[in-house]
Amino acid sequence: MSTSSVKKIIPENELVDQNDNYNSDEKTAPVKKQPWREILMLSFSSLGAIYGDLGTSPLYTLNSIKYKQLPPSRDDIYGAVSVIFYVFTIIVIIKYVFIVLVIGPNNGEGGQVAIYAKIARHLNIGPKGVQIPGGANEDSDLQLLSRQDTTASSVVTTVSRIERIKQHPTMISLVQIFILGACFVGCALVVSDGLLTPTASILSAVGGIQVAQPSFTNVLAVSEVILIVLFAIQQFGSNKISFTFAPIIFIWMIGLIICGIYNIAKYHPAIFSALSPYYAIKILREGGIDVFGGAMLAITGTEAMFADIGHFGRLPIQLTLGGFVYPALILCYLGQAAYLVGHPEAYVNPFFLSIPGGTGGGVYWVMFVLATLATIIASQALILSVFSIISQLINLDCFPKLKITHVSSDYAGKVYIGVINWMLMIGVMLTMAGFQNSNNTTAAYGLGITLDLFVTSTLIMICMFYVYNWNIIWPILYCLIFVPLEMCLIIANMKKVPHGAWFPIMVAGLLTSFLIVWRWCRSRKVEQEYSSKIRIGDLYPYFNGPKVTTLDLNNKNVSHEDIKQVGKTDVNTRFGNLTLVKHEGLGIMYVDSLLTNSPNTLPQLYAKLVSTFVSIPSNFVFCGIRVLSIPYVPEEERVLMAPMKLPGHYKCVLRFGYMEDIKVDKKLVSHIMNNIPAISVLNEDQLTSYPMMHIFENDLIRCHEYQPSKNVFTKVGRFIRMLTINHFFSPLNSLTQEYGRFLKLANEDEEREKKIFIGGVARI
Repeated sequence: MSTSSVKKIIPENELVDQNDNYNSDEKTAPVKKQPWREILMLSFSSLGAIYGDLGTSPLYTLNSIKYKQLPPSRDDIYGAVSVIFYVFTIIVIIKYVFIVLVIGPNNGEGGQVAIYAKIARHLNIGPKGVQIPGGANEDSDLQLLSRQDTTASSVVTTVSRIERIKQHPTMISLVQIFILGACFVGCALVVSDGLLTPTASILSAVGGIQVAQPSFTNVLAVSEVILIVLFAIQQFGSNKISFTFAPIIFIWMIGLIICGIYNIAKYHPAIFSALSPYYAIKILREGGIDVFGGAMLAITGTEAMFADIGHFGRLPIQLTLGGFVYPALILCYLGQAAYLVGHPEAYVNPFFLSIPGGTGGGVYWVMFVLATLATIIASQALILSVFSIISQLINLDCFPKLKITHVSSDYAGKVYIGVINWMLMIGVMLTMAGFQNSNNTTAAYGLGITLDLFVTSTLIMICMFYVYNWNIIWPILYCLIFVPLEMCLIIANMKKVPHGAWFPIMVAGLLTSFLIVWRWCRSRKVEQEYSSKIRIGDLYPYFNGPKVTTLDLNNKNVSHEDIKQVGKTDVNTRFGNLTLVKHEGLGIMYVDSLLTNSPNTLPQLYAKLVSTFVSIPSNFVFCGIRVLSIPYVPEEERVLMAPMKLPGHYKCVLRFGYMEDIKVDKKLVSHIMNNIPAISVLNEDQLTSYPMMHIFENDLIRCHEYQPSKNVFTKVGRFIRMLTINHFFSPLNSLTQEYGRFLKLANEDEEREKKIFIGGVARI
C-alpha cells in the first residue's frame, strides 16, 4: 500500500476537528428516505418472516375457548369471536402498531432489550464498559482518542417536585435494577415462547391429516422432520427465507379471506353483529375470566413481531399488519363463527371442518398444505426474534459472545447465530416429543406470552416517563387502558399451570437465572479491569505529566506541549525501580477499545509486560477493535490513531462494518505502521523486516480467596460464588473469547515469533 493512500497521524489539536462520518459509538449511517417501492417490497417480505404465528392462530383459537355449555349456543359463539376481536384490536393494533412500534425501538432494533437500552442510555445506567447504540450526542472516535483531562462543571436549575423525585439517585438506582431485571425476564419469556410456538403450530397443522384420515398416527414423526428442515435452512439468512416464504403466507391469507367470506355469506351473514362489545361482556360475565385463556391465543407472535422490527423496519410492519393481516384474520374468525352458528357440534375443530367443500375435498387439502407450510413459517418469526434478542444481549455484554453472522448489508438487524439456531432446534424437538400433540401444547401455551405483554408495558411506561419526558398522565393513561386487560389474560392463563403452563415458566426462570449470573460475573470482571488500570505516573515515577486542564475540542489553537520527550525511563516493577530498555520495533497490544479512552491510565496488561520484561519496543500501540452499525468501512477510515503523552506510544481504533470479517492482516498492519512518524519514513523493504510483536491478554478468571469464616451462611455464599465463577463463568467465558484469531499471520513460525500472550490470575 502506498503511503499516499494511508491516513496519516493527526496532531491532537487538529485531530478533534476532523469530520468523522463513521462514528464507532454505534451511530447509524445517515438516514435516507426509503422509496415506496422498497417499503412495499419489505412489507411483502415481512409476511414470510413475521406473520406466520399470528396468521396460523385460527387453527386452534376458537376451539380453545371455554364455553359454559357444549355444544355452544349462538350467543356463546358471538361472545367468543367478539372477545377475540377486541383482544386482537386493543393489544395488537392499538398497543403495538400505534404505540410500541413507534416509541419502543432503539437504533432500529425491537424487543424488550431495545426498550431497556433506550432507557439505560438516556439515564446513563447501562452496563459498565458498554457503549449502548443509538445515542445522538456520543463522542466520536477521534474525540475519544484525543481527549485530555477535563474538569467537571455543574449547572443549577429549578425543577419541579416530580422531576426531583424522578431524578433522585435512589429512584434512578431502583429503575436501573428494575429495567435490567424486566429485560432479562422478557427475553427469557420470548425464548420459552420460541420453544412452544413451533411445537403448537406444526403439531396443529400436521394433525389436520387425522381429521380427514383418522388412521394416520405418525403426526409426531412428521412434525419432527419438518422441524429439522426448518432449522437447517436458517443459515441461508432471513432475507432469502422471508422472500421465499412470503408468497406462501400471502396465499394463505388470501385463503383465509376466501374461506371467511364464503362461510359468512353462506351460513350466517349476521355474524358481524358479534363485533358489538355487548356479546364480549356477556360471555365474560357468564363464563368468567377463563374465556381470555383461549382468546389470547389469537395474539401469539405479537411480541416476536416487535422483536423482529430490526429485520424489516417499522413502517413495512405497520402497513402489512394493519392493511392486510388484520382484516384477513378477523374475516377468518368471523367465518368460523358463522359456520359454528349453523354447526355448533364443529366446535372441536372449527377451522378444518369449516373449509368449503368438506373434509377430504380439493379445497380441504389445498388449505391443509397451506396450513402446514404456514405453521412452518410461523416458527420462523420466533426463531428470528430469538436471533435478534440474543444479538442485542451480546452487544450489551449480557450474554456470551457468540459469533453473529449478518445476512444483509441493508439492515444490521438481520442476523443469524448458528449456536443458538441448533440449540433452539434441540430444545423444540425435545419439547415436541414431550407434549406429543397440539391439545397438550395449547393447554400449556399462553402464560409466557401474556407475561411478556405485561413486561413490555412496564418498560414502555418507564420509557414514556424518562426518555420522552412525557407528562405522568400519559403513562398512567396507558396503564389504565392496557394493564388491566393484560392482568386478566395473565390470571386466565395461570389456571393452565397444572396442565403444562409450568413449562414456559420453568424455562424462563432458568434462562433469567443464567442471564443474571452471567451479567453479574461480567460486571465483576469489568470492575476488575477498570480498577486494575495503572496511572502513568505510578508506572513511570519520573514522568513529567501536564497540568490538569480542560481541553476545548473545537479549539484548533490548543498547545501541543503535552507530547514531549521524557528524559528518564525508570519504571516501578515488582523488583523495584529499574531502567526500562527500549528496542527497535513495534508492539501492538490488543485491548478493549473503551480502555483506551482514559488519557492518564494504562491497561494492566501493559504494566505486566513492562514490570516483567523491563523492555518494550520503541513504538507501542494500544489497539481496540470496534464494529460499526454500517455494513462497510472505507479503507481510508479503517484506522484512527492519536499519540499519547508517553513518547512513542499511540492509541488506535480499528473499525469494521458489520458485514466485514474482523481481520488484522499484513495490509492492515502496514496501514498502522504508516500512521507512526518514526516508521512511516522507512522504505518497503525496511517495513517488511521491521521487528514486531502482537500482544494479547489471556487471564485465568478465578474467585477471590477469603479468610476462613465460621458463619454457615457466609461459607455457603462463598462456596456458591466459587462454583459460579470458577466452574461456570470462567470456562464459558474462555470458550467465547477471540484470543487473537482475527490476527492473520503467514505461517506457524511467524505466529510463534510475533504473537505473545500475557496473563495471570484475575480475581473477581
